[in-house]
Amino acid sequence: MSYYYRHNFSFSYHGLQRAKERLKLKDKKDYEVKEICLNHIRNSTKSFQDSRHVYISASNTNIYFVVEKNNNLIITVTEISAEKQWKMYGGSSW
Repeated sequence: MSYYYRHNFSFSYHGLQRAKERLKLKDKKDYEVKEICLNHIRNSTKSFQDSRHVYISASNTNIYFVVEKNNNLIITVTEISAEKQWKMYGGSSW
């Protein structure tokens, strides 16, 4: 990856509102929330994907940014349990 490589993410209205709610940033302005989210994404070491979405951990917690692959749009921020992650990875239920 090049030094100048940088992801270009955009936020849906719903995604921005969920980021404020889930990351407890309700008192922040939209541009501050976006910058905090992008820092979480840059610092994350956990991610996985399905056919349409990429799931990126918010600083390695169970809270994930859900990003549409075709346009890099952050559509929501949600908590994903370990069980659901297992199913999304293709694991079978017991």
